[in-house]
This record gives sequence, C-alpha cells and structure tokens, in this order.
Amino acid sequence: MQAPQEDPSLQLLTPAPDEKLQSWLSEFYGKTVEIVSRELLRHRDLSYVERIVLKDCLPDSLIYKQVLPPWDVEQDLHERILIPSIASSAQLYMTAHSGQLTTMFLEDLGGVNLKDQAVETKTARHLGEDIARMHRAYSYRTDELIQMNVLRTLNPIDFETFANQVTKPLLEWGDLNDDDVITIAQAAKEIAHALAGEPTTLVHGDLYAENIIKRNERTFIIDWSWFTQIGVPTMDLASLISDHPKNGELRKHVDEILEAYCFESGRKTEDVQKALPYAAALERLCFLHWLQVRKSMGILGTTVGPVEQLMRTVADDIMSKREAWS
Repeated sequence: MQAPQEDPSLQLLTPAPDEKLQSWLSEFYGKTVEIVSRELLRHRDLSYVERIVLKDCLPDSLIYKQVLPPWDVEQDLHERILIPSIASSAQLYMTAHSGQLTTMFLEDLGGVNLKDQAVETKTARHLGEDIARMHRAYSYRTDELIQMNVLRTLNPIDFETFANQVTKPLLEWGDLNDDDVITIAQAAKEIAHALAGEPTTLVHGDLYAENIIKRNERTFIIDWSWFTQIGVPTMDLASLISDHPKNGELRKHVDEILEAYCFESGRKTEDVQKALPYAAALERLCFLHWLQVRKSMGILGTTVGPVEQLMRTVADDIMSKREAWS
C-alpha cells in the first residue's frame, strides 16, 4: 500500500517567525544559542513538528512542536496528566504561546518508530507489558483525572448517546442516511454491552506503531493528543494489533503483544480477544467523531483525503464490523 498523500486542499499551519523561536530557545537555555540543523518531521493543518539540533547545549536536540486548537490539549496532557515514567512519554521542557499557536519544546526520543523498523519479538513483548502497566497505573487515578476536566470521559454507558451525537450532524449534512444512523446506534449499544466489564483508564486513542519510538531497549509513546481520553483500555490494544498500515512491521507480532498484555494485566487472553472487535469499532467511532469535528470547523480535507469521503468509509467500516460480530 502506498503511503497516504497530504490532501492539497489543506491549509497548512503557519509556524511562528524564526525570531520567536530564537527568543524561546534563549529563554530555555539561558543564553543565545546556535542552531546546527532543523529537520521537518510533520507539517499539517493543526500541527507543525521539527527536530532542532543545537551547538554546545544540553540537551543538544529538541522536538519543537506547534499546534492550534483543539490540538493544544497536548500541553495540558503533558503538564497535568502524563507521568513519563508511567506513560513512557517524552518530557515537556517548556511551553510558549504566539497568538493561537501553542508551542512545546519536548524531549527528543529519536526517530526510530516501530512502523518502519524490523521489530524483535522481545521488543513486542515488552511493549505489550508496558502498555498493560500504564493502563493499570492510570486506572487508579480515574477519579482524579475526571476532576481535572481536561479530557473527555467515554464509558460504555455513554456509547449510544455518543454515537447519536456524532451521527446527528452527519445526517443533517447528508453524509449519512437514516439507516446508517440507526445501524451505528445499534452497533454502539452492542459495543457497550460487550465492553461493560472493562476498567476505565487513560487511553492514548491513536496507539499505532508510528506513534511508538524505540530508543535503545525502551519504547516510548508519542503524540498524545485530542484522541486521548478516559475510557476503556482495549481500544488502545485493538488499534495496536490491528492490520492498519500505520502498524507497519509491528503487525508481525500481534500474538506476542496480546499475550504479554494479557499476562501483565492478569486477564484471560480469550476474554480480551472477544472484546477486541468491539473495541476496534469503538476506535473507528471516535475517529468518525474527529472527522465530524473537522467538518464543523470548516476543514474539509485530511491527510488522507476529503473529509466527506473518509466519513463514508469509516461509517461503512463500523457497520461492517457489526455485521461480522452479529
């Protein structure tokens, strides 16, 4: 499969002027600094990411990330919720603002993600264990996280209402028809029933191999964002072991990840396997929500094509998953 191309209709984010960058770097390091190199990692409509290498500085490289609302929730995530030793996330060194832009200077974890690199069995097992530990650790803090009012909470009891909130505008816009809305609502009801016994914890929400960095023997999770929520952990696992192209080489290690996750979390593998198709459909419903939000913002493109076309594809995917388990 070819890599997705940026939709030419997207209006890419305009980064802050270079003089702003220099002033922020001087503030962070406490001196005037010399930039050795800048590597553009991502440039989209709501985010802009670079790796910056500096001369005679510690750290000698940074991830320089700028985001627009609603992607700016990442600042609150790093400052108030993420504990790097538990979530295996990057350290946030400093934040700054310029107009609507939120700028973050983050720890540079390197550029070796698990999508494009050969993955050893040992790494896959460690990854499954680490994610299970993270989910368990944050499951003890859900009341605290909810009170912070930073993230949305999505419990099984909310799924059907959530599905109706997502599909109502799509029906009004003509992107879905009445039968689609009824079927998706029924799917949400069935997902809620299947996942009713799931614990509640911090969920990354976009957990694919391309968002997992390997440095030495450790793995780190990046791009905590709008998709992050307080919800059911199997949604992360369903994304991670799916056949999605964003999982790349990691797709060869589905069994090892699942086995390690279940062992570390103390759950029976067969029970988790039964829940995974429903969790995968829930992840698609959350992605459909993001597309609905984009269109409501007047953004009609995505990195993989027009919003309306992708909404149709995702809705069909949810309904086909329901057919498979019905």
